[in-house]
Amino acid sequence: MIKEPRGTRTLFSEELNKREGLVKELSSWASSLGFSKIQTPTFENSSLYIDQSAPENEILKKELFFLRDESLALKPEETASVARAVTSGKLLFSNPTPLKFFYSSQCFRHERPQKQRFREFTQFGLEIIKASSWVYEVELIYMLDSLFREKFQLDSLKLRVNYLSNKETRSKWTKALTAYFSENNEGLSSNSLKRIKTNPIRILDDERDSSLEIVQKAPKIEQFLSEEEREKSSKIKTLLSELGLNYHWDESLVRGLDYYTGTVFEWNYKGLGIAGGGRYDELFNKFGLKDIPCVGLAIGIERLLNTLEESGFNWPKKLDKRVYFCNLLSEVEPRILRLAKKLRDSGIELESNWELQELKSHFRFSERLNIKWLLIYGAKEQSENKVILKEQNQKSQSSFELENPEELVKELNKLMT
Repeated sequence: MIKEPRGTRTLFSEELNKREGLVKELSSWASSLGFSKIQTPTFENSSLYIDQSAPENEILKKELFFLRDESLALKPEETASVARAVTSGKLLFSNPTPLKFFYSSQCFRHERPQKQRFREFTQFGLEIIKASSWVYEVELIYMLDSLFREKFQLDSLKLRVNYLSNKETRSKWTKALTAYFSENNEGLSSNSLKRIKTNPIRILDDERDSSLEIVQKAPKIEQFLSEEEREKSSKIKTLLSELGLNYHWDESLVRGLDYYTGTVFEWNYKGLGIAGGGRYDELFNKFGLKDIPCVGLAIGIERLLNTLEESGFNWPKKLDKRVYFCNLLSEVEPRILRLAKKLRDSGIELESNWELQELKSHFRFSERLNIKWLLIYGAKEQSENKVILKEQNQKSQSSFELENPEELVKELNKLMT
């Protein structure tokens, strides 16, 4: 038997309906904030994601799904693709700024599949391009936190916030961390020991080592911030508090992507990141553009869905507008298909099995589909130019003229509300 690839899933029925409903809700929310949808290719040039000079280059390469000769790769995240699209489309020069985009996209990472970590996953996100004010970070945090807690009743989420800096400041911090962990590394995992010389910042948020005392005592980014950055982070803290947000200022929060240059934030549920983002003012340097300040966030749809399920979220019930058509004749008449189209055009979801001709078979089939309302058309109805409307497992029924389907539509809508 040929199975789906490891780390992927096939979705259908109720699970797919919930996912589509969630993405629709998030899209509506993003639109209300003034964001427009953007769609980028499923694969990009791999150089978009790999900085050959970066020490973590080999780690990134292992996470990418390459195509052909490694010149192309399935996208592992969306922010870099949006930046590339904005640059190649010259959108900054033909539109008022800041540009505000939202997306819902399939992303791919070649990592070991485990609980709530898939090789193919859905990412929903927002990007604000050319946005220099720190208020944009606070606004995104405030709006998404409000959505989580008010719309989805997710009061158990933990919001963590930190302030990182530009590459120059992080370079000083990195040197200090390397020096510190070279002298203080007892108890570190083999993975963290390797990171001492390549990317010691990631030791701070390592799943295993972040709780170690030597890690918690490591030099903090705040020691290396300029006076201007200290004042900015202080203003951010103040406004977040004044908005009534329940957040934790966590100096170990560094996020997994290395292009962040200011505020970073993340929502966690039982230790797993559900959503997060931050400021990235230097990403556009990669495309030859400077001084393009940006801020964005991304939501892991699979993890958010799981969180909603575990927290007992009451999913809005979809109005059941399904009707099952029982055709008892040996052939299907054109006027029946015209009636079916009329019903569907009015918003009725018409189901049928054109291979069945016995009423009992239709009853059994419609019961398996869990459809409440039935339309019956046999020899008697054919001679009278009518169709019977009947509720499943009920004796009462009513008839409607085939030549006047509006009355049938009116009655069905009345019964289904």
